[in-house]
Amino acid sequence: MAKKVYAIKEGFDNEKNISVKDKIVDSWSECLNYVKGVKGAKYKSFTSIKEAEEYLSDGENLLKKGIDEYPQNIPNFYVDGSYNSGSSKYSYGLVMVEDGVIKYIENGAAENKTGKDVRQIAGELKAAIRSLQYAAENNIKNIVLIHDYVGVCYHATGVWQRREESSEKYYNDFNSIIKENDIKVIFVKVDSHTGDLYNEMVDEFAKAAADVTIKGETKKYLKDKKVVVKNMELKKKFLEILENDCMENIIIDEKYEKNKSKIENKEDCIKTVIEFIKNDKEKAKVYVQSLDSTKKNNLINYLIDNYKL
Repeated sequence: MAKKVYAIKEGFDNEKNISVKDKIVDSWSECLNYVKGVKGAKYKSFTSIKEAEEYLSDGENLLKKGIDEYPQNIPNFYVDGSYNSGSSKYSYGLVMVEDGVIKYIENGAAENKTGKDVRQIAGELKAAIRSLQYAAENNIKNIVLIHDYVGVCYHATGVWQRREESSEKYYNDFNSIIKENDIKVIFVKVDSHTGDLYNEMVDEFAKAAADVTIKGETKKYLKDKKVVVKNMELKKKFLEILENDCMENIIIDEKYEKNKSKIENKEDCIKTVIEFIKNDKEKAKVYVQSLDSTKKNNLINYLIDNYKL
């Protein structure tokens, strides 16, 4: 039989003459010290720390997807983790969505060498940290973290006691990144395996990284619906969790493609001029004269930015 832990929402420590709130203890005798004879005492037993922590966090100020409002026009990072019991590898996944367009996907796996039974929790915390690192690297100052494990929020904000080295490291890393890069985070809880597209999607990317069997929820969605991604690279990423017959319903964002085309045209123009200058300056002059005003301005700006006296 699994050893029980006891979560105390409301109790009292008679020895110290102080109230006890949101405390987890390992034995019934210790729990009894805080709840016996205490009017209004609230406590419950569990077979895992995770369940006990979720009981204590119930009712905290955490936004819920589908109930509360939060901004969609800033990066929304969906995060999740998985665990392969056969290989002892944990994995993480993150899917970043902004204004209905998937703009970034990342997943990965690592072996659990701590000796602790962290399972997928390590991956969920890793996904949150990688989301912050991505935001810092891309100068993003406001993000939404959407998670099905409440510890992503409560370990980061200090609501939960940090009983393990992994949760202590997560707390320190999380707060260090947001302070150093001035990142503001909105936490949103989504119920797992309830048909939420992006939650199911990130779950499958996490599973794929650890070679865990995928149930195919994303594939079911794409049979008669579409998703929009930023570019072809992201579309190809879906081959990790899909088969080719579903790929036609993954649409590349037209706005990004048009902007990319403009950038490539600008770069091609500059490369052509440089090649002409190297080989035939007269041809370079003729080519420049043939350019429209926009391309000429781009070329002039490039020369100004890169010319060295």
